[in-house]
Amino acid sequence: MGGTRRAVLGTVLALCVLAGCDARVEPPEVGPAGVDFDTEVVEFDPSGFNGPPFAALIDSESSAEAFAGWFASRRGSASTLPRVVQQPELLGDTDTYAYLAMVTSTGCRAPTSAEWGRVGTDLRPEFLGGVDHPECVRAYTPFVVFKVPRAAIDGVTTVGGVAADSDGPAETVGSVELSPTAPAFTPREVTDPARRTELADELSATGSDRTRVLATLDHTSGLLDKYGPTTLRRYAFPVRSCPDDLLVLHVGRTELRARALARVDAALTCEAPTTHLAVFDVRSLHIPDGARPVS
Repeated sequence: MGGTRRAVLGTVLALCVLAGCDARVEPPEVGPAGVDFDTEVVEFDPSGFNGPPFAALIDSESSAEAFAGWFASRRGSASTLPRVVQQPELLGDTDTYAYLAMVTSTGCRAPTSAEWGRVGTDLRPEFLGGVDHPECVRAYTPFVVFKVPRAAIDGVTTVGGVAADSDGPAETVGSVELSPTAPAFTPREVTDPARRTELADELSATGSDRTRVLATLDHTSGLLDKYGPTTLRRYAFPVRSCPDDLLVLHVGRTELRARALARVDAALTCEAPTTHLAVFDVRSLHIPDGARPVS
């Protein structure tokens, strides 16, 4: 089995197999049995204050673009953003490599090293070392980006037991196809239920099914269940898409923009995209001041 490697302040780390696992558990191989993958640390900020925790798998140009949304609301100039956000080409060559980006809280401890391991379909990143002070003014939220061969994440579904993210801070609530006669509506915030009713009325007036539209606008989401309605903002966009397309919301420093991405494994063929209503939730803290939804 493979060994464990550690990255200290920005050198190499980890692919790992945990020793002492229950014999009934499949060995946590990363790639072919007995093969270790060198892992590059693209960026490591052990003592920075990087905002709320998240973990993201970046394995495509689109997911690299969506990843920048985690930092869109950070105050200050663009020069204060992580290097991988300022220079997205650092997250390139996604045909060969994938990236694991993570922010977590380490309390009053500034870590000195980081490593990650894999157990089954779960990745286990850790921030290690440093002195755990009894008190501090503000918790440390260190940030790291690992670059690994794509084979290292084949079959991965979770990071630290939580569903792996690839679409940035926004969650797709749902979508519904609109009437062919419906004109493209103006994208807007629909956090207030009254705004959803207004949009449903507007779309039904041009032939769309009001019941289905309103059900999509009012649908629950994982973010809503986890954080509640007072900390979320909901947005509605017109998107030209096929039924099996992946709908994503890219959060920028001045704009929110929805996109439809073709799925490689789509079950249905689509001769031509049609207009859909796409609805997204985002935690308020990830929305930059003044950012507006645009088509």
